[in-house]
Amino acid sequence: MDDTHSHRFTRLLSTMAVTAAIVASTALSGGGIASAAPPTPTQKLCGQAGDNPKTDSRLWLWGQVKNTTPKKPGSNLEVVQPAGQVQPNPKKPKYYAVRHGGDSKGVDDDFLIVPTNRVRGIECPYLWDGSQLNLWSAGWWQGGKRVAKDPAKPLAIGVNSAEKRGQDQLHIHLAQVYPGTLRDLKAISHPETSLFNWRKTDVVLDVDPAKTSNPNHQKHFHVVKYTGALPDLFKVLHGQMAVGDDIGKYSIAVVDAGQPNTYFVLASTPTLGGGKDTGTGLMDQIYAWVHK
Repeated sequence: MDDTHSHRFTRLLSTMAVTAAIVASTALSGGGIASAAPPTPTQKLCGQAGDNPKTDSRLWLWGQVKNTTPKKPGSNLEVVQPAGQVQPNPKKPKYYAVRHGGDSKGVDDDFLIVPTNRVRGIECPYLWDGSQLNLWSAGWWQGGKRVAKDPAKPLAIGVNSAEKRGQDQLHIHLAQVYPGTLRDLKAISHPETSLFNWRKTDVVLDVDPAKTSNPNHQKHFHVVKYTGALPDLFKVLHGQMAVGDDIGKYSIAVVDAGQPNTYFVLASTPTLGGGKDTGTGLMDQIYAWVHK
């Protein structure tokens, strides 16, 4: 090989090496080549940061919180880095956004908190792997600040099942409880008090007739009357799932029990109670919203 061909061959090898390095770097940094890779099973359940709200109306809420920060809250009331919680990764702090909801004509009875990282909903494994904020304690604190005070309709917060929700970005509703639901909760004569037995309970509660076609507007719920610091209920419920159970079918709610640090903790699925609609995946049914 003469010198000219030798130099050309050397340049070709160098070019190939640089190209390979760029491809590898792009893949590792989440560039175009990596984004073309099929999502992992966990990403299918949780979504990916690059999911596009412009091509899917169920991602509208994701578009409102994506890339927001406490200094750049976008359309949200605020974006919060909670001071009272230990961050899962202090070097990459997690935030949540606080927003007005869109389900009620009432005044200060309809808010949301939404994580600003990509989490589709209750089915996402990130919610019990230790990588997320405790959004239940955050939601209770925000609800106590923002939701209008009414002894007949105290604070209730909740999340809907994968099937029944309208948006595929996790959001916890901050609302007031429907008075009939509160009445039946308070009437439980010997409520279960241990969250370890949460799924072993079955209680029938009155729900808002405007939110159900069930003629007697009653539904079955797992109910615990719990006293203490509000734990991460996603982790608690997931810890009670048997093999083959689908946490995505569940809705969860917390209702003020009227005593210090005491809550009624609810969970339900549509088939709880033995029928197709005897329970619910839609905790909207227990809120006292003024309907549009």
